Amino acid sequence: MHVAILDRSWQGWTVVGVAACVTVACAVLLALAVRRRRRRHHPSGLLLATGACACVLLLAVTAGLGVGVGTGYLSDWRSMLTAGEDATTDAPTVLPTGQPAVPPRPTTATTGTEWAVTVPATARGFTQTEAWVYAPPGYSQHPDEHYPVLYTLHGAPGTGSDWFTAGHLDTLLDQLIASGAIPPVLVVSPDLSLGPVDEPVDLPAPGPLRETLLVDDVVPWADQHLRTTPDRADRAIAGMSAGGLGALLVGMRHQSTFAGVVSLMPYLEPESPELHANASALAANSPLEVIGRTTYIAPLPVFLGVPTADPVDDGRRIAAALDQVGVPETEREYPAGHDWAAVTTMTPDALTWLVGQLGWRAPAPG
Repeated sequence: MHVAILDRSWQGWTVVGVAACVTVACAVLLALAVRRRRRRHHPSGLLLATGACACVLLLAVTAGLGVGVGTGYLSDWRSMLTAGEDATTDAPTVLPTGQPAVPPRPTTATTGTEWAVTVPATARGFTQTEAWVYAPPGYSQHPDEHYPVLYTLHGAPGTGSDWFTAGHLDTLLDQLIASGAIPPVLVVSPDLSLGPVDEPVDLPAPGPLRETLLVDDVVPWADQHLRTTPDRADRAIAGMSAGGLGALLVGMRHQSTFAGVVSLMPYLEPESPELHANASALAANSPLEVIGRTTYIAPLPVFLGVPTADPVDDGRRIAAALDQVGVPETEREYPAGHDWAAVTTMTPDALTWLVGQLGWRAPAPG
């Protein structure tokens, strides 16, 4: 299904342009100050050093913003503000047992709300983690209704907010729900602390247990504090890049928890050095190995989204392996890059297909 995301990249490029102008102005002022010093007007050496540091910092910020806007990661003012808020604010207070997680801004009949929460954790390597939650349109207006949940895994590196700042998932869901393509759904997007070459799976000791964090800590937290429908049939897992690989593996291994999988930009072998240092752990987290030796207790529909910038044969081989063991799947290839812009193109197709496979309908009273 085609869902349009209004192109607001001009907002991002405007910020980049302003930052570039400020950087140039700082450099000009610094050059004038150096010139005055050479003419024996003796401006403070400390002042010159401070100005030089400011210029370098501004240059780095401008370059970072340019990369973010160019890759679609920071496409508009809203995504920049959300990313800044996520990076600079303290983690929200942990909710007491049984206390509902209430959207700080009530939803409307047509617009959902996303916000950050803190999930206490027992998995090795974590005491707590931040997660971003999306409540669908009508959530505040219908307090007796319960909803299916989509768990979304970010890429590496990344944070839980990426699905909203870069993937515009809230906007996509508002449109899909309004069109009737899918029913209202909750989203929980945990921060899995992924470095540049990590995947959201359990690592050999003493490494962190990210998969356990998701299944044993995040999912129970959501069922306790959000108005979920707390059963397998109403849970699905999705991810992009490293998160796409993770969603596929976690969905296979935890079929009693998740009923469907969206794997965007998956690949055939994890990159984590800790897994490569352990042959059995590497095999246990390689998709073709896992697909072939998994026992399937119920249908587990899998959507595979593959951008043409990636090795498309990876997606085709995963699809063929799923077909061989009888797992319902669809593999779709998109003329796109390995970035969040591609995710916004794939997500409407993925969710529409998956919801159709799972048979999710309008929410039922609690």
